[in-house]
Amino acid sequence: MNQILTDPAGRLPLDEPRWRRMTRAEIEHFVRALQSAFEVVGVQEQGNRLTLARLDDPAALILEFPPHVHSPKKFLFPNWEKLFRFRLGGGVLLEPERAATPRVIFGMHPCDLHAVQVLDNCLFEGEADSAYRAKREVTILIGVDCVPDNHCFCTSMGTDRVAEGFDLFFHRLDGGAYLVQTGSKRGEALLCRYAPLVGERPSEPPLPLQVKQCPTRLDFPFESLAPLLEKVYEHPVWEEVGERCLGCGACTMLCPTCYCFNVEDRLDLNLAGGERVRTWDSCQFDQFTKVAGGGEFRGDQGDRQRHRFFRKYKYLWDKYQRTACVGCGRCSRECLSRIEPVPLLNRLFDEQARPALNLAPGAEYRPRLAEILYVAQLTETEKLFRLRLPESIEFQPGEFLEISVFGLGEAPFTIASAPIPGDEVDVVVRAAGTLTQAMHRLKPGDTVGVRGPFGKGFSLEDFLGRDVLLVAGGMGLITLRSLLLGILARRERFGRVLLLYGARTVGHFLFRDELLAWHRGGEIDSRFAALGGDNSWIVTRGDITHLFKDLDVVAERTTAAVSGPARMYRCVNPLLFRLGIAEERLFLNLERHMKCGLGKCGKCRINDICVCESGPIFPYTRVKHLKEAIER
Repeated sequence: MNQILTDPAGRLPLDEPRWRRMTRAEIEHFVRALQSAFEVVGVQEQGNRLTLARLDDPAALILEFPPHVHSPKKFLFPNWEKLFRFRLGGGVLLEPERAATPRVIFGMHPCDLHAVQVLDNCLFEGEADSAYRAKREVTILIGVDCVPDNHCFCTSMGTDRVAEGFDLFFHRLDGGAYLVQTGSKRGEALLCRYAPLVGERPSEPPLPLQVKQCPTRLDFPFESLAPLLEKVYEHPVWEEVGERCLGCGACTMLCPTCYCFNVEDRLDLNLAGGERVRTWDSCQFDQFTKVAGGGEFRGDQGDRQRHRFFRKYKYLWDKYQRTACVGCGRCSRECLSRIEPVPLLNRLFDEQARPALNLAPGAEYRPRLAEILYVAQLTETEKLFRLRLPESIEFQPGEFLEISVFGLGEAPFTIASAPIPGDEVDVVVRAAGTLTQAMHRLKPGDTVGVRGPFGKGFSLEDFLGRDVLLVAGGMGLITLRSLLLGILARRERFGRVLLLYGARTVGHFLFRDELLAWHRGGEIDSRFAALGGDNSWIVTRGDITHLFKDLDVVAERTTAAVSGPARMYRCVNPLLFRLGIAEERLFLNLERHMKCGLGKCGKCRINDICVCESGPIFPYTRVKHLKEAIER
């Protein structure tokens, strides 16, 4: 074999590429000399069309040709290739295929040289494809420059120029001469051996970088293709393209980087032997993914087109940091259905980069209508409202709704009912301002606006299997009522439940009927305190801290929840810790004046925490550093 091809270092790039001038006549002499040792392939005119084929006459070689000429892939990875022959009869005798023919491909555009690098990545990976390797190792690659046409988008893919992966590269100069650039050691050896006069010439200055113009181009960097496609797997564009696609496979057959194939046996006419052949196949064919039993896991043409795009622009990028598309435009140039990658990819990018069109701006602030089913007077200043929502909701104890009285605004109200999925909820409203006083005038059958639920509440999972200590002050019982109802619905799954509740007077106690029922029923150990007023209930006199006197709890198995005014926490929290309650087993309700419910308005922000987003229910360990929450 030619010594130039057998040199193991021959394909390595030169430390310093050399540039030498050659005339057209010298190129023809060079080709003729090469033909003595190689099969030379080049672009030539055959039957009124340009084709890449074996070159017999060096004068017929065309070095300036349009990009629509078919790629050189067929000489490295033929569309039909015999792997071996076999003979039948009494046993199978295998006959290997003969060695690959040494070849020079004279005239490869930069995009096609990049395509060979893609094939190298894929076919040399793991157990290398020996049939491809055999041809690749004995093939000299000689590049020529090109002028992109309307289908090319090589400038978008970074393949309009090439710095490696070739043996020689011919650049056209003004006046008809060429400047030949050596790209490998065997390219240098080839030039010195088969064009010795040229090889002896001193190196000339390299050409300045030439800027090419492609009218077709991506609107974004090609490095963004893989992340883009990751977001659009379910995009309807694939179905649209699939409906247009004829499934002819022309896009993949003409692609310089596609290498899918099928292997089959072909018997001789005398049935005494045959050959195993490899033929090109296409992921766009309807039988390509058919498996035993008749199933086809990519049976829709839209799925096949999506696979083609993902294979080109994502899967190989994830693996090699190289796209499998070189922007040559052959697929769009020959597609009968005019499926063009660039407009499709630009459309996807534009849709992803552009903010989603909101058909109802401000919809997240727009309440839905809820009907008032029931109203009950709890105290002189508090009423309970039962609402029927427009749809069923799920919530945790401690989550809240934003309720609107149109013309007066909206305000947040904690859900007081049991945390059971449904379309009916209870809220408690204290008549304090204009909006809440207006709500007190509403009656069953009236409607209010509702948004939510919002926030993060108590998780019942934190209390399962443990004793529960609940400490409520004033209206803080609203939140704990929801938690209590959730516990009572699964009472057998919790240990001892102890409720400490304090208010200004017994007349200010919320849910008095329920408190008495819980106390008398024995399922909850309920203890009450009042600062003043009548003492018809015979409760402890004083604030809620008096209920901690002689309190018997088993701290290591107790989880505590506290809900009330912030000033109450300054007194209660130290008492809980004195009982031995662990910080991670204490949960606080940090209700603030929440306005938007979306974490945007800043009304409920405490230091670095937005209460309506991260709470209002917090483990003590999460908020113990917040002086605004506990100490003020």
